[in-house]
Amino acid sequence: MNYIPLLNAGPAVHIHLAATILALALGAFMLIRRKGTVSHRALGWIWVVLMLTAATSSFWITGITGSYSPIHALSLLVLVLVPLAVLAIRRGKVKRHRMAMIGLFFGALVIPGLFTLLPMRLLGRLMTEGVTLLTLAQ
Repeated sequence: MNYIPLLNAGPAVHIHLAATILALALGAFMLIRRKGTVSHRALGWIWVVLMLTAATSSFWITGITGSYSPIHALSLLVLVLVPLAVLAIRRGKVKRHRMAMIGLFFGALVIPGLFTLLPMRLLGRLMTEGVTLLTLAQ
């Protein structure tokens, strides 16, 4: 696999990729475990920081066009919804908090993450090359 394009990407791409991958893994873990525990709250704060880092770092990623794309609206949405979800749980609105966090997980991580795997995207090209190399090796 040719990792050169990824390695040559700017620090914002590396920060964004690290934050999103960690948020995806931690978010999946958080969805299946018991809620309301001390560890849930501690890991939740880590997830919040990862999501805000991912959203913020995206504003330094403009791709080959050099301008913002519609996906940046999602970053704005994350910057608004994450604090609102935290505020909801602080006010005891558990259902609102749960729905916001689940919505953020799928709407801001899973679905956009699948789009990054399209062949014309950087990660998609890396994945396509990797599958091609595996096929050739067999």
